[in-house]
Amino acid sequence: MNLDEDCRRLMALLAHEMRSPGAVVAGYLRMLKTSAPELPAREQRMIEEANRSCARLMHIVHELSDLGELEGQELKCVPLSIFTLCDEVAQSVSEDGSDVTFVCDDGDRDVKIDGHEARLKQAVSSLIASIVRERGTASVEARGFVDRTAAPSALIAIGEPGAIASAADVLRHQQTPFDRWRGGMGLSLPIAHRIILAHRGSLWALPGSRATCAVSLPLADV
Repeated sequence: MNLDEDCRRLMALLAHEMRSPGAVVAGYLRMLKTSAPELPAREQRMIEEANRSCARLMHIVHELSDLGELEGQELKCVPLSIFTLCDEVAQSVSEDGSDVTFVCDDGDRDVKIDGHEARLKQAVSSLIASIVRERGTASVEARGFVDRTAAPSALIAIGEPGAIASAADVLRHQQTPFDRWRGGMGLSLPIAHRIILAHRGSLWALPGSRATCAVSLPLADV
């Protein structure tokens, strides 16, 4: 058994062992919430805080299980328009109250990669969410470029509007590591990183602040 398989089974076991007691606690908290109107305001606030914390823990358990599945999963990829996908994700995030836009050259909008649509949406959404979170209320821009050099690829840069003007700007800083282990995001960033790696892509940081990143995904063979 190799290390990756050991890690995958460990994550699955942890998720299983944490899910049962977590479900019990969540159930009792729901029962308490039904009695909340009869309780003093201080106790109501304590129940609400405990309920939010329990929900966050259960979400992390779900992510842990998801990461374990991803480690042992071979993605079934099909040709898809990666920039159309990014635009859809940006619009979805904006509908939740964030100021996010996606921009790309009109001639590059229909470029194709071989990808798993649901997983890539998950990864791009997590990356945008991390930049939104770290930039606070400031607007965020995702930009799409095509690198047509020796290894043609789709490039997606996420950060401050107008900060990245060309594919050359993105590639110039490709060796800067992206901190996917930052706190406050659960396991969403490690999961996003694994999804990108599963697509033979790469993820790195752009200069200026922590709230910038870029993704490269190989174009589909045509």
